Amino acid sequence: MQVKIRKQAFSLLRDTRASFTVEATIVMPIVFICVVLILLLCLYLYQSAMLVQASAITSERAAYSWNNRYKDARTGGFEPTQTEELYWRLTEDQLLSAVFSGLGGDGASETIAIPGGAGGSLTATKMANAAKPLPAGMSGTMTSTRGLLHPITSVLHTPLKLTPIQRIAGDRMGGSQYSTVVEPTEFIRNIELVRYYAGKFKADEAVPNSEKGGAAVAMTPKNAGAQLSKKVKK
Repeated sequence: MQVKIRKQAFSLLRDTRASFTVEATIVMPIVFICVVLILLLCLYLYQSAMLVQASAITSERAAYSWNNRYKDARTGGFEPTQTEELYWRLTEDQLLSAVFSGLGGDGASETIAIPGGAGGSLTATKMANAAKPLPAGMSGTMTSTRGLLHPITSVLHTPLKLTPIQRIAGDRMGGSQYSTVVEPTEFIRNIELVRYYAGKFKADEAVPNSEKGGAAVAMTPKNAGAQLSKKVKK
């Protein structure tokens, strides 16, 4: 009897019928889970890349059209009569407070919420114009930090609607990029302004108080040449 049972057991082990079905039952759930995870990862990477790209484009548009509020953010076109005021950088763009805060100090900055963050200031208006073409569903902030270098930083978020990704990454995804306002002529003017006043104050330190005559900043041909030459050597 025992021999017969053993023979039947060995015959069952050697029998390969329905083996594919059994193996597929074990392997297919693992393969399916891996495929779903890969798809979710691809969706996450796609949304992340889309946010970074949108942030970069928004910052670039704001930097490109910064010298004229009437510029179209996409094309840069404007009417010949639509121009900025002559001294808007000194007043509404806070150039003086940014330049004289120092190269390493905090410049004048302003942040708006997008979409719909336009305010009364010229800076807020320009950033809001650049953010108008953003797709629906995106929100975030734009920050203008005024100084010798003038970066425009865009931070965008989008709500996640996939539960598995929400449990890992939270309720929102974010992307941040910045672009610097490039105006070569204005940049050279700012550098020369800082160099000029730095030379004036350095020269003033070399003049005795008795020779200043009550002037706030005194500069003579003799001490100015000496002080500026020292600065160039350094």
